[in-house]
Amino acid sequence: MAYSHWQAGLHLQPEQLVCVALQKTRFGRALRRWGQLPIPAEASESDIAAVLRQLQREMPRYHRLAVAMPAKETLQKQLPSPRMSLRESERLQWIGNTVAQQLDMPPEALVFDYSSADANSYSVTAARRKETERLQRQMTTAGLHLCAITPDACALQNFLPWMAQDKPGICWHDGEQWLWATRDAWGCASQPDSELLVCTTVQSLANETFNPWFPLTQLQPPLPENGDPFAIALALALGGY
Repeated sequence: MAYSHWQAGLHLQPEQLVCVALQKTRFGRALRRWGQLPIPAEASESDIAAVLRQLQREMPRYHRLAVAMPAKETLQKQLPSPRMSLRESERLQWIGNTVAQQLDMPPEALVFDYSSADANSYSVTAARRKETERLQRQMTTAGLHLCAITPDACALQNFLPWMAQDKPGICWHDGEQWLWATRDAWGCASQPDSELLVCTTVQSLANETFNPWFPLTQLQPPLPENGDPFAIALALALGGY
């Protein structure tokens, strides 16, 4: 049964790895595990593999893992729909070739996902294949069951169902920049949009806030002293059901 699986979100940050594992119950989302493991400075592939194996030992056999990749390492494009009608395989080839041509890159160097922005255009998110393959290799080597790779800013959209409809979106500071998401867009910026809720566990008089732990109906203490670094991992885990 799907309820028996743990859905985990993993966020690799410059100095640490943070992970949250949830399980869907008839009462809502239950927290099953959280982890915060340091990553050595100038970590090698073997260093990261060792940290990931520590995480894997905390996971049950049946789990699904979503991993964040930096939004700044992805590319977003709006493409007009082709004039002719295409089958799905032809559409994929057309989008891949079009994006690759615009970026002056070979199509095989890219991976992409797309959705229909409207009747006349597609929203395309592309990333370098070598980066996604690196993440896939790291997770597989550690014995983790990878199910999705998602741009970190895009993951914030998973909080939107728990926000009031009149709130346009949410933003979170990763220590260097602001990641933001609305219902139809996402990205990163040097300054926050004042209309967006700030994703934080700290109440503020200057901004409206959203606690990233709020969607969970069952919490198992002890909880982390500082819950803010877990925002993206929580968003990824919430999006898995």
